[in-house]
Amino acid sequence: MATRRYGLSRGEQNLKGDAVTEAVGAATATDSMEFTFDLAVNLTKADVIKGLDRIKNHIVKGNFPPA
Repeated sequence: MATRRYGLSRGEQNLKGDAVTEAVGAATATDSMEFTFDLAVNLTKADVIKGLDRIKNHIVKGNFPPA
């Protein structure tokens, strides 16, 4: 697949401090990049910003483009 989905849960960390999950995803309909978050779990703006920073760090440290 040509698309990737990156995700993590608030407060989730593995032993390396990076709990970003990476998966193959379906092609997006309108955007070339997407980040989805769940408002039903009462995320704050700060939670979302921290999550985006962690996803950014995961992409910077990993292989690009992903295989």
